[in-house]
Amino acid sequence: MKSETYEISKKDEDCLKMAAQAVAQAFDVDADEVLGRSRTWPLVFARQTAYWLINKGMGYSYSKTGRMFSRHHQGIMHGVGKVIDVLELADVNKNDNGSWANQIKASHKNLIRFYLVYTEVKQEEVKDVVEVA
Repeated sequence: MKSETYEISKKDEDCLKMAAQAVAQAFDVDADEVLGRSRTWPLVFARQTAYWLINKGMGYSYSKTGRMFSRHHQGIMHGVGKVIDVLELADVNKNDNGSWANQIKASHKNLIRFYLVYTEVKQEEVKDVVEVA
């Protein structure tokens, strides 16, 4: 199956990079590998977590998330479902500190932190433009 490449907006590209970096830090992998095509398990888990962050954390549709990752939306749905299953299982088994569930939660915290910095920087850029005008 040939994957298609789509143009994405600067904002979407920034969101994709933030999610990849948030996951990369939590999973101790390279952000470029999160966005890559490798099918090794640590990277598959990390990539599925990035799908979940963009889809559930940032509110992007499955289709748009798929376009951002150059993947079919059904693959995104599968990955997001896996992450949700892991989080639900971790809630049921309170004594089990599953490393993937912990890495997912750490990724989410990283993304929130990155997004706060991103919005602060964007506000400064707007303020600078307004002051120049």
